[in-house]
Amino acid sequence: MLEKAVLRLLRPKVERYGEIRKFALNTSARQISGEISLRGDALPLIISEAHYRIEQSKGQTLLVLHGVKVSREWVQNLLDDHFREISVEIPDFVQLLA
Repeated sequence: MLEKAVLRLLRPKVERYGEIRKFALNTSARQISGEISLRGDALPLIISEAHYRIEQSKGQTLLVLHGVKVSREWVQNLLDDHFREISVEIPDFVQLLA
């Protein structure tokens, strides 16, 4: 149930760039993995691992992704250089399931 809620949260964040094709959430390891079909790209972007944590900040609950490992070298370099952590606000419907 939580996996479906997180996927519902992430889909709109990705839809401008492509479509999430595969998604897995490992709550015990606090990791996400998946596959995204990017617009204009023949091969999917594979997210082999992305660690996550839940934080409270300024009255908001956030999903913070970090330690993300992807299949494209240039995307990995971009993440390492500019996006070491990616924060996404968690709406109430997801918080209720966590």
